[in-house]
Amino acid sequence: MILNRPFSFFLGGIVSILMLAFNGCSTMINPNPSVNSSIMPPKNIRVLSDINTNAFEWDSIQDPEIAGYYIYRKQANAQNFSKIATLDSRFITHYADNKLDSNTEYVYQFASFDKQKNVSSFSQAITAKTHSISAVNYVEAISNYPRKVKIIWSPHQDTRVNGYIVERKEKNGNWKELNKIPNRLLVEYLDTKLEDGTTYEYQVIAYNANGSRSIPSKSVQATTKSKPAQITNFKATNNIPKQINLSWNLHNNPEVTSYKILRSGFISSFYTTLATLPSNTNSYQDLIDKDGEQYNYKIIATDKDGIDSLEVGPIIGSTLSVPNAPNITYAQIENGSVVLRWNPTDNRATEYIVYKKDSIFFGETLRYNKVLTTEFIDREIKAGEKYYYRVSTIDKNGLESKPSQEVVLSLPK
Repeated sequence: MILNRPFSFFLGGIVSILMLAFNGCSTMINPNPSVNSSIMPPKNIRVLSDINTNAFEWDSIQDPEIAGYYIYRKQANAQNFSKIATLDSRFITHYADNKLDSNTEYVYQFASFDKQKNVSSFSQAITAKTHSISAVNYVEAISNYPRKVKIIWSPHQDTRVNGYIVERKEKNGNWKELNKIPNRLLVEYLDTKLEDGTTYEYQVIAYNANGSRSIPSKSVQATTKSKPAQITNFKATNNIPKQINLSWNLHNNPEVTSYKILRSGFISSFYTTLATLPSNTNSYQDLIDKDGEQYNYKIIATDKDGIDSLEVGPIIGSTLSVPNAPNITYAQIENGSVVLRWNPTDNRATEYIVYKKDSIFFGETLRYNKVLTTEFIDREIKAGEKYYYRVSTIDKNGLESKPSQEVVLSLPK
């Protein structure tokens, strides 16, 4: 008969367990063995639990008809028992159930058997819960490392601990295992390849030789080193011939070691590194052998740990464009000479160039330099010939405009 009443007792003044009732049914254990009602199961069964072990002790039975004992086990939420041990002597009074899951509740029953393997009734159900490994009691995550976080913790006080598992909380809220450290006394981990200026959360779990895990430690947070601040007052010129001058404010962060200048074509989105400059430099000359050429620029500050600031830009710079061509307003033959007059269209004009072609040497052009006024008189013409004229502007930098519109004049025979 199986008793349905709970009871408790102490083993060595240390462990207290709860004896729970077991509800008998035809599928409870193995119904095939014959029952010997004259023999009794072990009594006064006491249990001592550890992380992966439940150990039992019971009173010695003097009945010579008993040949040994069967022990049955199930997890607390399972339906059926399974036989886990056969003890082939009535003089045995101890048993250790090993390699159990930690922090797990199990239910046991005992039965005696005789020499013909007939069994007694079953003992009362005994509930025993394995212990959990205590949490690591000190964990710290250290901030302000470049793209990494250092996690340190105290060695676990339980010498049965074999090592630690370091976990990081992902953005979805789940914990991800980063590394398994197979040494109880190795208490440091470096999490690398992280984002700049980002906060991360960690926990540490101890484990033993059976792979049982401790309760997670308290979670700790740390933030990686931030990017340097963006560079300020980044400027590019558009009024210097054959070059673009860039300038910016020196960075006020003493850890900044260099500046990186990037450039792309005006209609391109692909940037290449134009120059890398020391941190005490706040200007750069981009030499370009073209007039009116435009480029896009960006600038980045880099600190001693190789961390780049956010880009500043793009800004547009350009070389000085050529001046505007003049506008010819008068072209006539006067007293056997060609007279040209024009209006300046650019205040950068300092002088002009007059180009002349004639029908005799068509394709060959004469060039009259350093015309300092807005009038030109050509007396070297012949009757019956056509002449073609254009005028361009020269500025103080020597840049020449495109030619003006062409005018055609001829002296009658």
